[in-house]
Amino acid sequence: MEWPTMTLHECCEALRANQIPMSENLLGRMILEEKLPFAVGVQAGDSTRSKFLIFRGAFYRWLDDMLARQAIRI
Repeated sequence: MEWPTMTLHECCEALRANQIPMSENLLGRMILEEKLPFAVGVQAGDSTRSKFLIFRGAFYRWLDDMLARQAIRI
């Protein structure tokens, strides 16, 4: 069974598998700044930790659209 969400690390690995360089730090910042439609994030009160919900199906639909082809899935 495939989980409906993915971790920040898994999302970065999927981007890299599709030749899109991405660090977890940058991806996390982009999510917190609401620049990506497939994820939401909140910053903890102490501003040192963040929590993310990255939706696998929405991520791959977005990536397919951005690449104009079916993305490599991991």
